[in-house]
Amino acid sequence: MLGYQKLGLFLKEKRVEAGLSQPALAEKLGDVHSQFVSNWERGLCAPPSHAFQRLISVLDLSREELVKVMVADYQSEVEFKVYKKKPRAIKKAK
Repeated sequence: MLGYQKLGLFLKEKRVEAGLSQPALAEKLGDVHSQFVSNWERGLCAPPSHAFQRLISVLDLSREELVKVMVADYQSEVEFKVYKKKPRAIKKAK
């Protein structure tokens, strides 16, 4: 399984743009520990469903852009399974 690398980089970029540390974001989200934020940003897992609406609000995310990023991760996963090819290089957030 390839994970959620694109989503993780996207969330990290948006958190940094918002001027928040991982602990500050976790605090704004409420019932989330900063280690979970770290795991999301490293692409190890996706945020739980209940956290998405708060992330959208706190980080001022575009729902459409968020969907595109998540679909791109899924596309990489499917291409890997079907074509047995490695995913395209992922650009790191600045």
